Amino acid sequence: MEETSDAKRRRTEGSPAGFDDVEEEARAEEDVGEEEEPDWDAIEAKRLEEHERILRTRPTRLTHPILDAPEFRPTREEFLDPIAYLEQIREEAEAYGIIKVIPPDGWAPECGLDWESPKRFATKRQRIDRLQQSQPYDDGRKYTLKEYRRMANRFMDAWLTREERPVDIGTATDWGELYDDYWNIVDRGAMIGEEIEVEYGNDVDVHKYWTGFVKPDLKPEQLSVAAAAAAPYGSPEYYRRSGWNLNNIARWPGGLLKHVTVPIAGVTSPWLYLGMLFSTFSWHNEDNYLSSINYHHSGAPKQWFGVPGAKASAFESVVRRFFRSEKKEVPDVLHHMNTMFSPSKLKALGVPVYQILQQPGEFVVTYPQAFHGGFSYGFNCGEAVNFAAPHWVEHARLANERYRRIGRLAVMGHDRVMFTLARHVDEMDDVESIAQLRDEIRRLAHEDAILRPRLYRDGVKDLRAVVRPPRNDVDVFDKQASDYDDKRVCCVCKHTCFSSAVGCRCSQTRVCCLRHVAYMCRCPPSNKYLIEWEPEERHGAAIRAVEARLRTLGGALAEKPPIEPPREALLGAAPRPRPPMNPVSPPIGWK
Repeated sequence: MEETSDAKRRRTEGSPAGFDDVEEEARAEEDVGEEEEPDWDAIEAKRLEEHERILRTRPTRLTHPILDAPEFRPTREEFLDPIAYLEQIREEAEAYGIIKVIPPDGWAPECGLDWESPKRFATKRQRIDRLQQSQPYDDGRKYTLKEYRRMANRFMDAWLTREERPVDIGTATDWGELYDDYWNIVDRGAMIGEEIEVEYGNDVDVHKYWTGFVKPDLKPEQLSVAAAAAAPYGSPEYYRRSGWNLNNIARWPGGLLKHVTVPIAGVTSPWLYLGMLFSTFSWHNEDNYLSSINYHHSGAPKQWFGVPGAKASAFESVVRRFFRSEKKEVPDVLHHMNTMFSPSKLKALGVPVYQILQQPGEFVVTYPQAFHGGFSYGFNCGEAVNFAAPHWVEHARLANERYRRIGRLAVMGHDRVMFTLARHVDEMDDVESIAQLRDEIRRLAHEDAILRPRLYRDGVKDLRAVVRPPRNDVDVFDKQASDYDDKRVCCVCKHTCFSSAVGCRCSQTRVCCLRHVAYMCRCPPSNKYLIEWEPEERHGAAIRAVEARLRTLGGALAEKPPIEPPREALLGAAPRPRPPMNPVSPPIGWK
């Protein structure tokens, strides 16, 4: 997807932030062992010097051309099942991070926007000459669809006239000139001597405004390959039932969000995007490391860039060094999604980057953890949503641990999603993803099994004989479940507590996960009490259900014996000293 909402952005503001790579830190400690500690400051200073030397060469698309990401053209039969098709091409596609999917001939859904609607949507003002400064976007004006299109076209005409470009722009050469204009503004910033400002209609909720697709109003059990195949290809009913209708894909059979029925704007229900020349969707990866799919309904092309998920750490390192080289504080820039950085610079600094020119009628798909960003070549309208293919489980675990280290609230409680998947594991057919789910459920259960008795020994009160909190309902992840989860977010690391949490008599609202009890408050352990929503036998039942499904499907992964994970894998690296009750360090930046 392109960008997150203000609502999701507000959830991260004020939380502990930072970009220290904990995995690298832990690996470094492990490799060094008893030997003398390397001079990491000197090593980083040398890397920063090399970074600055490369950037002084002003890398461009001519000196460091960006390769195209692959495009895929499914047959009509393959096109019937988007989750299956995207899994089919996953191994090749993940190496690029982003791909283009061109529908079979005959795909031509009518854009369902109501151009006569009096509704006005909000925009964000973007200073293109300041995109490398990571400054928040200010609120722009509100527009009807017609008003926004008129404004965008006027800006486009004025720019083309000023730069002496043909008004009937549309060739690859013309887009290349606008490409150079954009990066000249972004890279030179204040040196261009003028302010270049545009307005971006991002995160327009399809439930409050419009969707470009046929609105399906179908229940999850009504979505199927068979139902889509029964409708004539290209008919209104086909577009209503197709999994490529972005109102359907998050709940499509085979996807892992099928039982997440709570509408999460931009995640399980689409957002609309109204763009203009140079309007920007800055570098980011998706919430919870989900995949995303973006459809271009109409208008000028969009220029996309992507970095493979496997190279996300390298991308983040380059961005950190860029801010240090500019003598600026290194903020949590990539989680606020307002920073742009030249793909040619990234390539010059060793980060693989790929590009896509997205035309109307084409899909762009991003894979888990892949950073992506881009801009528009003129007025256009797109729509985007998240989805989770079978192999997302491992990425979900990585996202959960990363968020806990930096104190970022996830859009969905990780533990609830995992146990909901375990409840419906008989609907899963991919052995590898089921094995990933088994290992993750084991890890979550094992963590609770270790920490609960430890906290009781430290003096935290056991309330099991006094009160029994309601058990978690994992049949479906609905609004009621989501609202309940919102009340049990760890006050330290922002993790959504699911199996258990610790409260204290000093507050009627604050709770804490079992990892960070010592950072909750200054009260003694005797003031604290442990809440258990999931008893050990329920954890065990979930594990056995997943293991039984694996045995039914067979294969070597089904025979993997239960193991006790090493402490670092279970709880994350903890290189700093900590109080006795606390099993791991607080989030980076915690005070």
